[in-house]
Amino acid sequence: MNLNILWFILLAVIILGWSVMDGFDYGVGGLLKFIAKNDNERRYVINSIGPVWEGNQVWLILGGGAVFAAFPFVYAAIFSGFYLAMMLVVWLIIFRAVSFEFRSRVESTGWRNFWDSSITVTGLGIALLFGVAIANILMGIPLNKEHIDYQSLFSLLNIFGLVGGLISLSMFLMHGSTYLIMKTEGGIQKRARVFASGFAYAYIIFTILFLLLSLVFAQRLLNNSFGIIGDIVPIIMIIGGIGVIVSAKSLKSDIKPFAYSVLGIVGAVASLAVGIFPDIVPSSINPKYSLNIYNSASNHLTLFVMLIATIIGLPLVLIYAFYAYKKFGLKVKMDESSY
Repeated sequence: MNLNILWFILLAVIILGWSVMDGFDYGVGGLLKFIAKNDNERRYVINSIGPVWEGNQVWLILGGGAVFAAFPFVYAAIFSGFYLAMMLVVWLIIFRAVSFEFRSRVESTGWRNFWDSSITVTGLGIALLFGVAIANILMGIPLNKEHIDYQSLFSLLNIFGLVGGLISLSMFLMHGSTYLIMKTEGGIQKRARVFASGFAYAYIIFTILFLLLSLVFAQRLLNNSFGIIGDIVPIIMIIGGIGVIVSAKSLKSDIKPFAYSVLGIVGAVASLAVGIFPDIVPSSINPKYSLNIYNSASNHLTLFVMLIATIIGLPLVLIYAFYAYKKFGLKVKMDESSY
């Protein structure tokens, strides 16, 4: 297989890994102040992701490294054109990590409430901004002949970008809710089932609205390189959302809602990949200025060497994740080392 195409697929896999693994802990964080009624419940919710949230950040680092090594022109264009937005996300990620570490350092209700609110706000902010950025890329950004993007942070907050943000926000909150169904018991789990169903409805509605808006703002999603196959891929998103609704209400399984949520995320990432291929960052000024898998890629030797490194490193990440989740079991267990 062509190395450029292979790296495009690998990048999609990394985005999928980040969306699935980091997505649920952003979702859980965003739900914290709404789903937990007191400090004990908030500790319980935080400890559902406590042992794994730091490890999940590896996917973000892996994604940034992959773009930098395989498609350096894309890295340069995105990090310059989206500079303020990217810095905002970075600060949200940093403040979120600080919140987890600081919340239990002082035995004070006000102190813990402040950091719990921070966990909620940062989780919601990251989830929303991720979708805003992706939607703007699908719509096309004003890349000129030198592949330089001149636009303000507020220009990203257009109707298409905001609906894309609402898709990712509802998706991550749905995913976080289904994770809590799987990891918790009692009142929190009951509330998580209600939240999961509600956010799944929102996810389906915003997905349909996004597809309708694509007729005006991003026709590339409908005129993709995969024809009818590409057109029906978004149906996977809707199937995943419906599966979450049905399984969350049935009470027969604690795992099925999470599995359907993963399916919905697979559909979202697949829709992104088939909708944009072979471009990575399309230009809204002139299609000739777009960055695609060929004109933005590193040389063949770099792609090959990085592929070997990825083949070695990616399984290690997956093995670590499998071990961590198996080690801490299915349901949350509180002890002296808990947050």
